[in-house]
Formats: sequence, C-alpha cells, structure tokens
Amino acid sequence: MNKVCKVILLCLVALTATACNKPEREIKAGRYGMMSDETPQYAALVFIMVIYEDDNLDDAIKISTDKFGRLLKSYHTNSGVQRHVLNLRLTEMTVEPVSGGFQGMTEFKKEATVDVKITGTYNHNKIVDLKTISMVKESGDWKISGVSNTIP
Repeated sequence: MNKVCKVILLCLVALTATACNKPEREIKAGRYGMMSDETPQYAALVFIMVIYEDDNLDDAIKISTDKFGRLLKSYHTNSGVQRHVLNLRLTEMTVEPVSGGFQGMTEFKKEATVDVKITGTYNHNKIVDLKTISMVKESGDWKISGVSNTIP
C-alpha cells in the first residue's frame, strides 16, 4: 500500500510539472517589477522577446492567432519577421510597455492593443521604436493578431 501511494504521488507531481507550458520569460515591468502573465502587456512583451531572442518562430506562432501565425510562418526565420513584419532589425534589444492609456479591467475584454517601446542597437547605432501590438483573447489566453507602427 505504501508503494502504491508513492507511485500515485510521483505521477501527480510529474503531471503538474508538465501541465504548465507557457513560455517562461523574466519580465521586469509593471508595478514593482512584477507583471501578471494574464495581462495583454505580458503577452506583447513575450512576443517581442521571442522574435528577437529565440532561435526559431515556434513560440511566437504559439502565442499568435491562426491568421497571424500563418503570416509569421511565411517569413520562415526570426530575422525575416524582424525585417518584414516589425520593420526593425536589432542585434541587442530591450522592450517595455509604454505607460499611459490606462487599460483597466482587461480580464473582461476580448480585444486589446498595447504600445511597446523597443530599444536596441544595429550596426552600433542606437534605435528606439514604438510598436502597437493588437491582440484578441482566445480561450482565456491573449493571442497576437497584428503589429503596426505606433507613429505612422
């Protein structure tokens, strides 16, 4: 009986460890450097970080809508997405949400837009750009549906 309990406990621990598969990113934004992973701002920051820091587009496609995911997939590589979708190639990058425009009560919304400030370097030149990330809420998760320039 004791061995059976240990096996069941081990299976439950393994199941809970594998059930959490959201992309884990350390994001120092929001109040006191903490940001909930259920906000659209978090999803926008993770999307930008995945595009610039990962080796492939798999995680970016996972957090995008089907239509936008097909667009990302059509560019094949992260540098292709940086060049054509974001129109911003960088070698080093930091990203933060732009404060202002209080969203409030985002848990009840179905659509959101988040302005992000991307700071980085390319060819030893400092570049600062603002992008607007459009999102929709699908089955409880924020999915990226588009990227545009904040200032046209």
